[in-house]
Amino acid sequence: MIYKRGEIWWYRIKLSRTDENGTRKQFVVQRSSQTGNRNKARTVRDEHKHALRIGDVEPWEQWPKLKRQEKQVPIVRDFSKRFLSHAEATTKAGTHTFYKSCFENLLAFPALADAKLDAVPGELITSYVKRRRGQKMSTLRINGELRSLRRMFSLAVEWGDIQHAPTIHELPRTEAEKRNGIGVRERVLSHKEEQLYLLHSTANLKDGTILAVDTGLRPNSELFVLEWRDVHLDAVDNCPNGYVHVRAGKTMNAIRNVPLTTRAHNVLLARQEANTQNSPFVFPGVKSGHIVSFQHPHRHAIEAAGLEPFEFYCWRHTFASRNARAGVDKFALCKLLGHSSPSVAERYYIHATAAHVAEGFGKFDSFNSGELLKLQNQTQGQNVTPNVTPTH
Repeated sequence: MIYKRGEIWWYRIKLSRTDENGTRKQFVVQRSSQTGNRNKARTVRDEHKHALRIGDVEPWEQWPKLKRQEKQVPIVRDFSKRFLSHAEATTKAGTHTFYKSCFENLLAFPALADAKLDAVPGELITSYVKRRRGQKMSTLRINGELRSLRRMFSLAVEWGDIQHAPTIHELPRTEAEKRNGIGVRERVLSHKEEQLYLLHSTANLKDGTILAVDTGLRPNSELFVLEWRDVHLDAVDNCPNGYVHVRAGKTMNAIRNVPLTTRAHNVLLARQEANTQNSPFVFPGVKSGHIVSFQHPHRHAIEAAGLEPFEFYCWRHTFASRNARAGVDKFALCKLLGHSSPSVAERYYIHATAAHVAEGFGKFDSFNSGELLKLQNQTQGQNVTPNVTPTH
């Protein structure tokens, strides 16, 4: 019904709703049409009644529905503060520090820093890359900044600040970087290459390399920061040579115990005996208490051994690939490497040759035959008489 109050027409709508519990509820909606014209008031009432019937509006909500104000799209400089605050609360300290250093460089480019999140064209990112190239920055560094920017845009989409994120591609290595082995992180070193490398290594580098290739510890976040309190050289169950405990790795999955090989045990034992200064770190350093890089002795060892350039991280990749070739399954390898999923470890199995596959199948064949023979011997020993059901 509609009725008039003063100069304005009002209307009243009665309706009933059944909730999820089957309870029927009655509602009376009474509103002002906000017009003195009767026909327009009827139109307002009919539109409101239809909206209530189809569930577009609830009985207690405003009508006509208030128009939503368009959300103001922030600029990169302002949104980056939210991003870094989120990273500080949800990521490891090292990851937050990395993001922070990347955005210091990204925000130093005003055209990018002052652009709205939904107005960052590919040409602008290209201009930033050209600027960083002109500053003689490595591809590895620039790609880290591009990944940080891409992560920020992903969160902006997730949080509803923008609808779509710009496409950001990482850069390929330059020819000079390829020649120097910069960015080569997935090369597998042969035992012969390892022997030549160790032959030309300093004592410190030699120890670090043996531990890296025999434990698979991540160089920066696990090996270089390894402390003596996490080194256990006494034999324990399943670890006859002891183990090292990774206290705080790249992720929560990286926290693990890694068994030691005989030579890794010997290296740690010798370093422990030589630790006359009682440093808490296995590899003491000057500035941060532990070493932060093997860059110079690593490069010298490669050149002196006549090897193709590669990054020190490749010793971790070599450890993983050797385990795969030795028959360690991807689930066990996942635990050894501190990965979040066995699927991440699958890539190391591409280095398994046909000979290794055949050898692995031979182990399966021997196991299978042995189990069948064991079952056959048990059956014969029990002298089991088959249960035969008589026929009529």
